[in-house]
Amino acid sequence: MNKNRWLYYIFFGILFGIFDFYYQRPVQSIKNNLLLIFVILVVWLFLAVPVAINEVKVTGSPWKAALASMVSWMVAVISYYLYMTFKLVFIGEPSRPEMHISNRADPYFWDNIKNHLLGDVLGGVGEWILVAIIGGIVVGHLTAKIYLKFKPSELKLE
Repeated sequence: MNKNRWLYYIFFGILFGIFDFYYQRPVQSIKNNLLLIFVILVVWLFLAVPVAINEVKVTGSPWKAALASMVSWMVAVISYYLYMTFKLVFIGEPSRPEMHISNRADPYFWDNIKNHLLGDVLGGVGEWILVAIIGGIVVGHLTAKIYLKFKPSELKLE
C-alpha cells in the first residue's frame, strides 16, 4: 500500500461517500439535535483516522497525514453528491420520479437535472467541502500527533 497509498485514500473516500449516503437516512430519525450532529460527524472519523495513521506511519509527517485525511474527506463529500445524482437519474427514487432517466422525454427533465446539479450538488459540495478541508486537516494532524506520541518504540534485535 506504500507506493499507491494516495490512490487507496481516494478509493476509500469514494466508497465512504456512497456508504454515508445510505448511513444518513436512518440517522435522520434521531430527534435529539446534539446527538444527531454527533452521530452525523463521528462516522467520518472511521475514514480520517486510519488514513492519517497509515500516512504518518509511512512518512512520519503529521502534516502529510493531515493532507491525506483532508483529501479523503473531500473525495467522500464529492462522491456522496455524485452518487446522489447517479441514484436519482439511473436507479430512481420513488419520491423523485421526474429525475429518472426514463422521463428524459419530459420537457422539464433537463431543467430538473440542471437545477439538481446547481442546487443540491454544487450547493451541498460547497457547504460540506469547507468542513472536509478544515476537519480533515485538524483530525488528520491530531491523529498523527497522538500516534507519534504513543506509538510503540522500535525494538532493536541484537
